[in-house]
Amino acid sequence: MKSAHGWLIMTLIFGLFVGFSAGCGPAPPCETSLVTLDETCLDAETYEQEATETGERVADLKTRLADKRADIDAISDKPDELEKRVHEMKKGSGRE
Repeated sequence: MKSAHGWLIMTLIFGLFVGFSAGCGPAPPCETSLVTLDETCLDAETYEQEATETGERVADLKTRLADKRADIDAISDKPDELEKRVHEMKKGSGRE
């Protein structure tokens, strides 16, 4: 049992030594064409512009939502008054 553990530890140490001595090596040269690079840059600019526009729309929608919630909060405690107004509107339209 002890010899198996010793053999395993020696193998691990040897493997680490070989791995560190081999290293990753130099990085290969980039083989991307300039056309692909330009297209990628244009795509990135387009996506950034769309993200900015989306952020502006989100901000606008948040303010509109806050306004609507304020309207709902303002009328939520007046159901009797609102029912009376609905009833009057129905009478005026000839539905009642």
